[in-house]
Amino acid sequence: MSTIDSVNSTDVKERKRLSSTVILFIFLGVMVLVFAIFSKDFYSSYNITSMITNLAYTGIVSAALTFILITGGLDISIGGNIAVTSCAVAALYNLPNHLPVGIILIIGLLIGAVIGSINGVLVTTLDLNPIITTLGTMSMATGMAYVISKSRSILMMEDVTGFIGRGQLAGIPTPIIWLTAVYVVLALVLARSKFGRKVYCIGANEEAARISGIRVKKVKYILYLMSGVAASFSGIILVGQTAVGMPQHGVGSELDMIAAVLLGGTVLSGGKGNIIGTLAGALILSVLYNGFTMVGFKWVHIRVFQGILLVAVVALYEMRDRKKY
Repeated sequence: MSTIDSVNSTDVKERKRLSSTVILFIFLGVMVLVFAIFSKDFYSSYNITSMITNLAYTGIVSAALTFILITGGLDISIGGNIAVTSCAVAALYNLPNHLPVGIILIIGLLIGAVIGSINGVLVTTLDLNPIITTLGTMSMATGMAYVISKSRSILMMEDVTGFIGRGQLAGIPTPIIWLTAVYVVLALVLARSKFGRKVYCIGANEEAARISGIRVKKVKYILYLMSGVAASFSGIILVGQTAVGMPQHGVGSELDMIAAVLLGGTVLSGGKGNIIGTLAGALILSVLYNGFTMVGFKWVHIRVFQGILLVAVVALYEMRDRKKY
Protein backbone atom coordinates (compact mmCIF):
# COMPACT_ATOMS: atom_id res chain seq x y z
CA MET A 1 0.00 0.00 0.00
CA SER A 2 1.40 3.41 -0.99
CA THR A 3 1.68 6.32 1.39
CA ILE A 4 -0.98 8.19 -0.59
CA ASP A 5 -3.41 5.32 0.03
CA SER A 6 -2.43 4.85 3.63
CA VAL A 7 -3.09 8.51 4.34
CA ASN A 8 -6.79 7.68 3.99
CA SER A 9 -6.62 6.57 7.62
CA THR A 10 -5.32 10.04 8.42
CA ASP A 11 -8.31 11.49 6.58
CA VAL A 12 -10.62 9.46 8.79
CA LYS A 13 -8.87 10.79 11.87
CA GLU A 14 -9.21 14.31 10.51
CA ARG A 15 -12.94 13.83 10.09
CA LYS A 16 -13.14 12.74 13.72
CA ARG A 17 -11.16 15.81 14.67
CA LEU A 18 -13.90 17.93 13.13
CA SER A 19 -15.78 17.35 16.38
CA SER A 20 -13.01 19.35 18.06
CA THR A 21 -13.56 22.10 15.52
CA VAL A 22 -17.27 22.11 16.36
CA ILE A 23 -16.36 22.48 20.02
CA LEU A 24 -14.15 25.45 19.11
CA PHE A 25 -17.04 27.14 17.30
CA ILE A 26 -19.32 26.47 20.28
CA PHE A 27 -16.70 28.06 22.53
CA LEU A 28 -16.56 30.97 20.10
CA GLY A 29 -20.34 31.35 20.34
CA VAL A 30 -20.18 31.35 24.14
CA MET A 31 -17.49 34.06 24.04
CA VAL A 32 -19.65 36.20 21.76
CA LEU A 33 -22.64 35.84 24.11
CA VAL A 34 -20.59 36.70 27.19
CA PHE A 35 -19.06 39.81 25.63
CA ALA A 36 -22.46 40.85 24.25
CA ILE A 37 -23.84 40.73 27.81
CA PHE A 38 -21.05 42.91 29.21
CA SER A 39 -20.92 45.34 26.28
CA LYS A 40 -24.00 46.43 24.34
CA ASP A 41 -21.84 47.71 21.49
CA PHE A 42 -20.10 44.37 20.98
CA TYR A 43 -22.86 42.74 18.95
CA SER A 44 -23.48 45.78 16.74
CA SER A 45 -23.16 45.06 13.04
CA TYR A 46 -20.47 47.73 12.76
CA ASN A 47 -18.30 46.11 15.44
CA ILE A 48 -18.73 42.57 14.10
CA THR A 49 -17.90 43.70 10.55
CA SER A 50 -14.89 45.70 11.75
CA MET A 51 -13.65 42.75 13.80
CA ILE A 52 -13.74 40.33 10.87
CA THR A 53 -12.27 42.96 8.53
CA ASN A 54 -9.34 43.49 10.88
CA LEU A 55 -8.92 39.73 11.13
CA ALA A 56 -8.30 39.42 7.37
CA TYR A 57 -4.57 40.09 7.27
CA THR A 58 -3.69 37.65 10.07
CA GLY A 59 -6.32 35.10 9.09
CA ILE A 60 -5.09 34.77 5.50
CA VAL A 61 -1.52 34.05 6.58
CA SER A 62 -2.73 31.64 9.28
CA ALA A 63 -4.45 29.56 6.59
CA ALA A 64 -1.23 29.28 4.56
CA LEU A 65 0.79 28.62 7.72
CA THR A 66 -1.45 25.65 8.54
CA PHE A 67 0.02 23.71 5.61
CA ILE A 68 3.57 24.29 6.84
CA LEU A 69 2.79 23.22 10.40
CA ILE A 70 1.07 20.06 9.18
CA THR A 71 4.36 19.05 7.52
CA GLY A 72 6.18 19.67 10.80
CA GLY A 73 7.71 22.97 9.69
CA LEU A 74 7.33 26.56 10.85
CA ASP A 75 7.55 30.04 9.32
CA ILE A 76 8.38 32.89 11.69
CA SER A 77 9.35 35.32 8.92
CA ILE A 78 5.76 36.31 8.11
CA GLY A 79 5.74 39.41 10.33
CA GLY A 80 8.88 40.82 8.74
CA ASN A 81 7.55 39.89 5.31
CA ILE A 82 4.39 41.93 5.93
CA ALA A 83 6.47 44.90 7.12
CA VAL A 84 8.91 45.00 4.19
CA THR A 85 6.11 44.54 1.65
CA SER A 86 4.06 47.42 3.05
CA CYS A 87 7.11 49.71 3.10
CA ALA A 88 8.29 48.71 -0.37
CA VAL A 89 4.86 49.19 -1.97
CA ALA A 90 4.37 52.59 -0.35
CA ALA A 91 7.93 53.70 -1.17
CA LEU A 92 7.58 52.71 -4.84
CA TYR A 93 4.30 54.61 -5.08
CA ASN A 94 5.92 57.75 -3.69
CA LEU A 95 8.73 57.79 -6.25
CA PRO A 96 8.56 60.55 -8.90
CA ASN A 97 6.96 59.15 -12.07
CA HIS A 98 6.17 55.93 -10.23
CA LEU A 99 5.24 52.70 -11.96
CA PRO A 100 1.56 51.81 -12.50
CA VAL A 101 -0.05 50.70 -9.26
CA GLY A 102 -0.75 47.22 -10.67
CA ILE A 103 2.98 46.69 -11.32
CA ILE A 104 3.83 47.98 -7.84
CA LEU A 105 1.44 45.47 -6.27
CA ILE A 106 2.93 42.64 -8.35
CA ILE A 107 6.39 43.67 -7.11
CA GLY A 108 5.01 43.57 -3.56
CA LEU A 109 3.80 39.99 -4.06
CA LEU A 110 7.15 39.08 -5.64
CA ILE A 111 8.90 40.28 -2.48
CA GLY A 112 6.92 37.70 -0.53
CA ALA A 113 7.67 35.08 -3.17
CA VAL A 114 11.40 35.79 -2.87
CA ILE A 115 11.35 35.56 0.93
CA GLY A 116 9.29 32.37 0.76
CA SER A 117 11.65 30.93 -1.85
CA ILE A 118 14.68 31.70 0.31
CA ASN A 119 13.03 29.95 3.25
CA GLY A 120 12.07 27.00 1.06
CA VAL A 121 15.54 26.56 -0.42
CA LEU A 122 17.32 26.86 2.93
CA VAL A 123 14.93 24.43 4.66
CA THR A 124 14.74 21.83 1.87
CA THR A 125 18.02 21.98 -0.04
CA LEU A 126 20.36 22.82 2.85
CA ASP A 127 18.18 20.99 5.40
CA LEU A 128 18.39 23.87 7.88
CA ASN A 129 16.15 24.11 10.94
CA PRO A 130 12.98 25.98 9.86
CA ILE A 131 12.74 27.92 13.13
CA ILE A 132 16.30 29.28 12.91
CA THR A 133 16.02 29.85 9.16
CA THR A 134 12.79 31.82 9.23
CA LEU A 135 13.88 33.69 12.34
CA GLY A 136 16.87 34.88 10.32
CA THR A 137 14.82 35.90 7.30
CA MET A 138 12.36 37.65 9.61
CA SER A 139 15.21 39.72 11.02
CA MET A 140 16.49 40.56 7.55
CA ALA A 141 13.04 41.49 6.24
CA THR A 142 12.29 43.67 9.27
CA GLY A 143 15.65 45.40 8.89
CA MET A 144 14.97 46.04 5.20
CA ALA A 145 11.59 47.56 6.12
CA TYR A 146 13.34 50.07 8.37
CA VAL A 147 15.96 50.80 5.70
CA ILE A 148 13.36 51.36 2.96
CA SER A 149 11.14 53.54 5.12
CA LYS A 150 14.02 55.26 6.94
CA SER A 151 12.16 54.29 10.13
CA ARG A 152 9.17 56.44 9.18
CA SER A 153 5.63 55.82 7.99
CA ILE A 154 5.12 56.30 4.23
CA LEU A 155 1.77 57.73 3.20
CA MET A 156 -0.08 55.93 0.40
CA MET A 157 -3.52 57.31 -0.32
CA GLU A 158 -4.42 55.35 -3.43
CA ASP A 159 -7.67 53.97 -4.85
CA VAL A 160 -6.59 50.42 -5.75
CA THR A 161 -4.96 49.61 -2.41
CA GLY A 162 -7.81 51.46 -0.70
CA PHE A 163 -10.28 49.13 -2.40
CA ILE A 164 -8.22 46.06 -1.47
CA GLY A 165 -7.95 47.07 2.19
CA ARG A 166 -11.12 48.98 2.97
CA GLY A 167 -13.38 48.84 -0.07
CA GLN A 168 -16.71 47.09 -0.53
CA LEU A 169 -18.12 44.73 -3.12
CA ALA A 170 -21.91 44.26 -3.14
CA GLY A 171 -21.95 45.81 0.33
CA ILE A 172 -19.38 43.34 1.71
CA PRO A 173 -15.98 44.67 2.87
CA THR A 174 -13.32 43.41 0.47
CA PRO A 175 -11.01 42.07 3.23
CA ILE A 176 -13.83 39.70 4.24
CA ILE A 177 -14.13 38.58 0.62
CA TRP A 178 -10.38 37.88 0.39
CA LEU A 179 -10.48 36.03 3.71
CA THR A 180 -13.44 33.89 2.66
CA ALA A 181 -11.96 33.09 -0.75
CA VAL A 182 -8.61 32.04 0.71
CA TYR A 183 -10.20 29.75 3.30
CA VAL A 184 -12.57 28.12 0.82
CA VAL A 185 -9.80 27.43 -1.70
CA LEU A 186 -7.21 26.23 0.80
CA ALA A 187 -9.74 24.10 2.70
CA LEU A 188 -10.62 22.31 -0.55
CA VAL A 189 -6.96 21.91 -1.50
CA LEU A 190 -6.01 20.44 1.85
CA ALA A 191 -9.02 18.17 2.29
CA ARG A 192 -9.85 17.12 -1.28
CA SER A 193 -6.75 17.33 -3.48
CA LYS A 194 -3.83 14.99 -4.08
CA PHE A 195 -1.51 17.80 -3.02
CA GLY A 196 -3.28 18.00 0.34
CA ARG A 197 -2.81 14.27 0.83
CA LYS A 198 0.89 14.71 0.16
CA VAL A 199 1.05 17.42 2.82
CA TYR A 200 -0.48 15.07 5.40
CA CYS A 201 1.83 12.24 4.29
CA ILE A 202 4.92 14.35 4.81
CA GLY A 203 3.72 15.43 8.24
CA ALA A 204 2.89 11.87 9.28
CA ASN A 205 6.17 10.33 8.12
CA GLU A 206 8.51 12.30 5.89
CA GLU A 207 10.84 9.39 5.14
CA ALA A 208 7.99 7.08 4.20
CA ALA A 209 6.56 9.81 1.98
CA ARG A 210 9.91 10.15 0.22
CA ILE A 211 10.23 6.41 -0.31
CA SER A 212 6.71 6.25 -1.76
CA GLY A 213 7.69 8.69 -4.47
CA ILE A 214 6.48 12.00 -3.09
CA ARG A 215 8.83 14.86 -3.96
CA VAL A 216 9.07 16.07 -0.38
CA LYS A 217 11.44 18.95 -1.04
CA LYS A 218 9.29 20.31 -3.86
CA VAL A 219 6.11 20.17 -1.77
CA LYS A 220 7.73 21.89 1.21
CA TYR A 221 9.27 24.53 -1.07
CA ILE A 222 5.82 25.30 -2.51
CA LEU A 223 4.40 25.67 1.00
CA TYR A 224 7.03 28.21 2.07
CA LEU A 225 6.51 30.05 -1.22
CA MET A 226 2.77 30.11 -0.56
CA SER A 227 3.32 31.42 2.96
CA GLY A 228 5.55 34.21 1.63
CA VAL A 229 3.02 35.34 -0.97
CA ALA A 230 0.19 35.21 1.59
CA ALA A 231 2.20 37.40 3.95
CA SER A 232 2.89 39.94 1.20
CA PHE A 233 -0.77 40.04 0.25
CA SER A 234 -1.59 40.71 3.90
CA GLY A 235 0.96 43.53 3.84
CA ILE A 236 -0.87 45.05 0.87
CA ILE A 237 -4.18 44.74 2.72
CA LEU A 238 -2.66 46.57 5.69
CA VAL A 239 -1.42 49.38 3.42
CA GLY A 240 -4.94 49.70 2.07
CA GLN A 241 -6.53 49.69 5.53
CA THR A 242 -4.15 52.21 7.09
CA ALA A 243 -3.10 54.22 3.99
CA VAL A 244 0.54 53.95 5.12
CA GLY A 245 3.46 51.59 4.78
CA MET A 246 5.44 51.28 7.99
CA PRO A 247 8.09 48.96 9.44
CA GLN A 248 5.86 48.23 12.44
CA HIS A 249 3.23 46.59 10.23
CA GLY A 250 2.95 42.90 11.02
CA VAL A 251 5.79 42.82 13.54
CA GLY A 252 4.81 40.44 16.34
CA SER A 253 1.74 39.22 14.45
CA GLU A 254 3.46 35.91 13.70
CA LEU A 255 2.74 34.90 17.29
CA ASP A 256 -0.98 35.49 16.81
CA MET A 257 -0.96 33.55 13.54
CA ILE A 258 0.85 30.57 15.01
CA ALA A 259 -1.47 30.69 18.03
CA ALA A 260 -4.53 30.64 15.74
CA VAL A 261 -3.23 27.55 13.92
CA LEU A 262 -2.43 25.73 17.16
CA LEU A 263 -5.79 26.65 18.69
CA GLY A 264 -7.39 25.15 15.59
CA GLY A 265 -5.93 21.74 16.35
CA THR A 266 -2.78 21.66 14.21
CA VAL A 267 0.19 20.21 16.10
CA LEU A 268 3.82 21.28 15.84
CA SER A 269 4.95 17.69 15.38
CA GLY A 270 3.03 17.55 12.09
CA GLY A 271 0.50 15.24 10.47
CA LYS A 272 -2.63 16.78 12.00
CA GLY A 273 -4.63 19.91 11.29
CA ASN A 274 -7.34 21.45 9.14
CA ILE A 275 -8.16 24.85 7.68
CA ILE A 276 -11.59 25.17 9.32
CA GLY A 277 -9.99 24.63 12.71
CA THR A 278 -7.53 27.42 11.96
CA LEU A 279 -10.43 29.71 11.05
CA ALA A 280 -12.05 28.92 14.40
CA GLY A 281 -8.78 29.66 16.20
CA ALA A 282 -8.34 32.97 14.35
CA LEU A 283 -11.92 34.02 15.12
CA ILE A 284 -11.52 33.14 18.80
CA LEU A 285 -8.42 35.33 19.11
CA SER A 286 -10.12 38.17 17.23
CA VAL A 287 -13.20 38.02 19.48
CA LEU A 288 -10.93 37.77 22.51
CA TYR A 289 -9.02 40.97 21.66
CA ASN A 290 -12.10 42.91 20.60
CA GLY A 291 -14.32 41.77 23.46
CA PHE A 292 -11.82 42.36 26.25
CA THR A 293 -10.94 45.76 24.79
CA MET A 294 -14.59 46.83 24.74
CA VAL A 295 -15.11 45.55 28.29
CA GLY A 296 -12.17 47.66 29.45
CA PHE A 297 -9.22 45.28 29.77
CA LYS A 298 -5.74 46.47 28.81
CA TRP A 299 -3.68 44.90 26.03
CA VAL A 300 -1.22 43.31 28.48
CA HIS A 301 -4.06 41.59 30.34
CA ILE A 302 -5.43 40.23 27.07
CA ARG A 303 -2.00 38.80 26.23
CA VAL A 304 -1.93 36.96 29.55
CA PHE A 305 -5.34 35.41 28.92
CA GLN A 306 -4.34 34.49 25.35
CA GLY A 307 -1.34 32.57 26.68
CA ILE A 308 -3.44 30.75 29.26
CA LEU A 309 -6.05 29.86 26.63
CA LEU A 310 -3.44 28.57 24.17
CA VAL A 311 -1.68 26.40 26.75
CA ALA A 312 -5.00 25.03 28.03
CA VAL A 313 -6.34 24.12 24.59
CA VAL A 314 -3.09 22.53 23.39
CA ALA A 315 -2.86 20.57 26.65
CA LEU A 316 -6.41 19.27 26.11
CA TYR A 317 -5.51 18.18 22.57
CA GLU A 318 -2.44 16.33 23.84
CA MET A 319 -4.33 14.56 26.65
CA ARG A 320 -7.08 13.51 24.25
CA ASP A 321 -4.60 12.07 21.76
CA ARG A 322 -2.72 10.16 24.46
CA LYS A 323 -5.95 8.51 25.62
CA LYS A 324 -6.46 7.14 22.09
CA TYR A 325 -3.23 5.20 22.38
